[in-house]
Amino acid sequence: MNTGTVAARYAKALLEYALEKGQDGTVYNEMTVLRDRMSSIHEIHERLADPTVSLQVKQSLLETAITDSKEPPCQVTRDFLQLVLRSQREDMLLFMASAYIDRYRRHYGIVPVSLVTAVPEKEDHRARLAALVARVTKGTPEWSYTVDPRIEGGFILSVDGYRLDASVASQLERIRKELIEKNNRII
Repeated sequence: MNTGTVAARYAKALLEYALEKGQDGTVYNEMTVLRDRMSSIHEIHERLADPTVSLQVKQSLLETAITDSKEPPCQVTRDFLQLVLRSQREDMLLFMASAYIDRYRRHYGIVPVSLVTAVPEKEDHRARLAALVARVTKGTPEWSYTVDPRIEGGFILSVDGYRLDASVASQLERIRKELIEKNNRII
């Protein structure tokens, strides 16, 4: 069966279950953390794929990845993790978490917006940009801000899959490519 289809079915069932229990927002936050941790910590995949690791240890590993052992995840998330592990679908868990996040955002009309700048952005600039994005998008923007000095200046704005790259680094790269192309034509 296709990984995308399996992930979409599990995500749909999880959202319906979470809505029924009134914990959909909590599950959204926990799936976001799980997705981010599974994307950045590859040892989680190795432990989940190891057949010598028991289901209880895998469950504990995933719960720790979600909450850093501060408090256990909500009951809906724990039930979902148990279902995934019992069904031996842990290899698709990252896709399931991503599919749940997408489905939750569609359900509530949330539009992911990402802003990357070379230096910390001033609050009044953020407010003006937020107002502009709110007028343009059909939904509630969910912002994430990142400072990345490698872009050297300007910004990169991503709105629901669309990207506006106004960074100095990309403009310099574009000029470099044009110069190389012109030099190759001359020779």
